[in-house]
Amino acid sequence: MIQDAIASADHTFRRGVQRKTKVEPTAEEYNIFVSSAWRLCQSGPKEWLRQENEYMRRIDGARKATANKVQKTSALGSKRHLAPASRSPHNSQSSLIKPRTHTRRARTPRPSSNAIDGFASPDGRFPTPTSQTGSASTRVRAVAPREDTDFDSIPDMSPPIETLDHLKPLKADWKGTALDLSNDPDLHLLHSSEVGLASTLRLSCASYLTSKRRIFQDKVERAKQHKEFRKTDAQKACHIDVNKASKLWAAYEKVGWLDQEHIMKYIR
Repeated sequence: MIQDAIASADHTFRRGVQRKTKVEPTAEEYNIFVSSAWRLCQSGPKEWLRQENEYMRRIDGARKATANKVQKTSALGSKRHLAPASRSPHNSQSSLIKPRTHTRRARTPRPSSNAIDGFASPDGRFPTPTSQTGSASTRVRAVAPREDTDFDSIPDMSPPIETLDHLKPLKADWKGTALDLSNDPDLHLLHSSEVGLASTLRLSCASYLTSKRRIFQDKVERAKQHKEFRKTDAQKACHIDVNKASKLWAAYEKVGWLDQEHIMKYIR
């Protein structure tokens, strides 16, 4: 895809505001753009879709405004070029030159909703785009990265789940139906309070455990540097939707799980 884009004739980029020459981006620059856009999209697919739809709405609005302006200009020009009435001995009726009508260009269709459906594809694959190169069709397939569920690879620095027996239940508000975790193979590793939190945020047990361990691992590292552990730090530490990461941080903070006493043995 990158090589096809570089080889195409309809792209040029300016490097520097004052330079007049246009230089094509390199394959490395394309790679950086594609990988960065992909990471942003994966960090919050819903927010990404909302943002892209907003861009499309603005583009459509600009196109409509341009089309209306062209149409009005064309109509005004037609009025100015109306031929004067002429009389003929054989025909007494006045004839006028008909104004030219402006043909409105067809609107560019909006992206299909299938673009976001790929995030939930059962086989973990995304819609396959096709690019035409001459008469041959080149198929390009993108594979979605696996869910972040390898909690065994992360040291567990979180407070013992038994401490939740004497604390308020972990709670979070989230739109949508709660996820049924009754048949989750890792259900036995969660406290009943954690099960409710993970179910509300629609996280599998493995995904919840991975995010929890990432949060407390980062909290310990920041504590060693005498830094605070804020909500934004939890968002950066977790590899899930930033809003869900925020909900986890808020739930832990509310029951006191983020208190320094729970991690003192790891920073001494």
